[in-house]
Amino acid sequence: MKKARNLIALLALCALAGCKPTPKEQPQNVVEEDTVVVTIVPDSTLWGRLGEDTGMSTLQFITNRGDTMDIYRTNQYTGEDGLLLGEIRDLKDRFAITVAADGESLLTAVNVSQLMQRWQTEKGRMTIENDGTVTSQDLPYRSWQLWNGHILLTSTQQTEYSTVSRTDTMDIVTLDRDSLIIRDHLNQLIKFRKTRN
Repeated sequence: MKKARNLIALLALCALAGCKPTPKEQPQNVVEEDTVVVTIVPDSTLWGRLGEDTGMSTLQFITNRGDTMDIYRTNQYTGEDGLLLGEIRDLKDRFAITVAADGESLLTAVNVSQLMQRWQTEKGRMTIENDGTVTSQDLPYRSWQLWNGHILLTSTQQTEYSTVSRTDTMDIVTLDRDSLIIRDHLNQLIKFRKTRN
């Protein structure tokens, strides 16, 4: 009996010694990263001028390429009015427009000729130039462009070590003969008035 116990103990010891632990499958090195997906929406702005058949309910728009479009001022599907920024005062005025997905309803129309003026606010002055630059006094703005109904203003600031450039997307809230109101990226209103000199 003693021999039987020793034999069982010996067999158990051999079995344990002969068993190799199976290596656990090691997970692959997985590095989780914060991924920022940047989607660049193409600019859909159309440039041109208004035609003689512009009326209360439609804008006749003649693109820079010479195409003529009749654009409803009110969206035919939603009933929402398009945003007209600036006045219809002279058919020679340059306009930039965006239209809804139907291609026939106005989203925004900006009188670019009226936008390109000398403007002043409490903090300084700026002139929006035809070539996309901004001449300013006491304001950081250096260039502008219209993008899908928004105005992009690029500013530069000098730091201790370098010049930092930044472009802010803003909304034109009001544009008329004497005033320009812009809503900045912080939802604050910047009010300009036309300068006389």
